[in-house]
Amino acid sequence: MRRRIAVVLPVFVLAACSDPNRSTGPHKFATPNAVGAVRSASSTASAAGTLTTIVEVNDTFTNDFDCPFPLEETVSGSYKDMLYLDVNGNPVKEILTAQFRGPLTVTWANPSTGKTLSSNQAASLIVYYNPDGTFASLQNVGLLFHVSIPGAGTVLLDVGRVVIRRGQGIVFAAGPHQELSGDTAAFCAALS
Repeated sequence: MRRRIAVVLPVFVLAACSDPNRSTGPHKFATPNAVGAVRSASSTASAAGTLTTIVEVNDTFTNDFDCPFPLEETVSGSYKDMLYLDVNGNPVKEILTAQFRGPLTVTWANPSTGKTLSSNQAASLIVYYNPDGTFASLQNVGLLFHVSIPGAGTVLLDVGRVVIRRGQGIVFAAGPHQELSGDTAAFCAALS
């Protein structure tokens, strides 16, 4: 499993979990923005201890793990981030939902050939926190990627459920996860 953890997570989560402007509770995320672009967000808090944020994403980064050549990967669209807090303001659970205001699209481009492939992301991500607000576990549920080419069929499919626990890595996986398992030959050939 030489793939980065973001393969399991919807790539939009990297932006959400590492947002340097995030200031809810004592768990302030100090991780630098892994995807690298500024995004706009609107938040509303309810009396029930829930902070809801709509995050607009338009991020591009170099993907150097799927193919033997670098790809420019772009994530664009929006998602809803619902952070549930306990009475002390510590995060308990967070649910990130793609397809909130239309498609959340991932596009891979090979700068050498100009070829591109895209997929709409529909997976939800549920993050659980320890009582002190630190990351405990997460589960990715649903369709992460489905890249299909007319006449060639599916060249990349990542769908199902993956559970990751802090300090243990992946503890459960169900469904095909081609990117995670390194089964990207057809995907890379289509971008060659």
